[in-house]
Amino acid sequence: MDRGIWKLKSATSTWKAAELGAAITGYNFDKTYDDIPGGLYRVKFTAGPGYREVTITGEGKDASGKEVRAIKSVMYNINIPSAILAGGTLSYAGEFEVHWGPVMAMNNINIAGQALNEYFPRKFSKQTVVGSASKPRDVNGLDPPNTDNKEWWSDYEVPELPIFDFTTMRASAAANGTLNVYTDGSGSGKCKGWSGHAACQQGNPHTYHFYDNMHHAKSKDNLIWYWDGDVQFTGNMTASGCHRLGIWGTIVVRGNLRISSGDCYAFTGNVPTYAWKEYAKISASANDTSTTNQYPADNGYQKVKTTFGHGSQTWSGGPPSGNTDVGTRGFIYVGGNLTVDNVSDMQGAVWVVGNIITNVPTSERTTLFYDDRLEVPVINVSLERTSWQETKPSGATWVSPT
Repeated sequence: MDRGIWKLKSATSTWKAAELGAAITGYNFDKTYDDIPGGLYRVKFTAGPGYREVTITGEGKDASGKEVRAIKSVMYNINIPSAILAGGTLSYAGEFEVHWGPVMAMNNINIAGQALNEYFPRKFSKQTVVGSASKPRDVNGLDPPNTDNKEWWSDYEVPELPIFDFTTMRASAAANGTLNVYTDGSGSGKCKGWSGHAACQQGNPHTYHFYDNMHHAKSKDNLIWYWDGDVQFTGNMTASGCHRLGIWGTIVVRGNLRISSGDCYAFTGNVPTYAWKEYAKISASANDTSTTNQYPADNGYQKVKTTFGHGSQTWSGGPPSGNTDVGTRGFIYVGGNLTVDNVSDMQGAVWVVGNIITNVPTSERTTLFYDDRLEVPVINVSLERTSWQETKPSGATWVSPT
């Protein structure tokens, strides 16, 4: 099993071949290994059973040849394993909330405000998950116990992280005209591709706004948007004309990102298969049950729907119908700090090297819906084991070791 995992992680091309069901030399029961004393073993990869999964089957035969046993494990390429990852501190407060995926931080996760009343999603901190005196989470710091096995985990070994291919992503943005796109940030903000207006200002050192990206000609083309420095997403919050945030793609900001706009993007999107794992505890008095609609896309106890209508669907206790549209759809990487100071829902995942700060008004919650099917250029493979069990040996003829 270790050899199989090592091989799958050896190159992104190897993983992709196995995921597509291609036979990989040495890992199709076509080679017998004898590098471990006491017997022989062999390995086989099989595509599936689920999306972005590969099954490894390992068979071992003792040196006398009298016994053959087998185990199989399903490995999942997590690529982006959490809805939010903060390299520093995650301040999880106000009316900001995350659905369908966990949040992780290398430093503390500090829960405050309205977020104290919500016991989802799962929270993993390499340091401590901190609540309040009246609504505590981890009260022992790094001393055990370090989890309630439902909502929070302190002193947690954050999973191995993907290594992003920034060179490829920047080149893609340059080729598509989505590199360092800025506007003047005023109420008459000008945006390249917006019919009837002048071109965006590109790289002006005094202005870092991207105003009303909802109306950029390429904003819904699922492209890579790349900024070498800081950028602030801004837009008119009036309903007239919907001059707000609405962009689909991979957003890479090597500096700081501030989101100061609303949202106006409606679509039907994916719901992660394992989204139900985030709701073992929903509130102080409610857990996941057979009742549907307790959270977005809830379809009963440990069951979720496959899609969700952003901008049309809601759930019990959620925002009014129609207020689930989003401002950003896709993956957001921020090399500095991320500040969210306006009501702008997101779908995808957010990874921040620095700190995440939320200053969202209490008039309406700001929601991040996790998407586990994001495709982001990486140069490594990050795997998570979803199952492990003993199985019946295949009975196939063993190849002689070479």
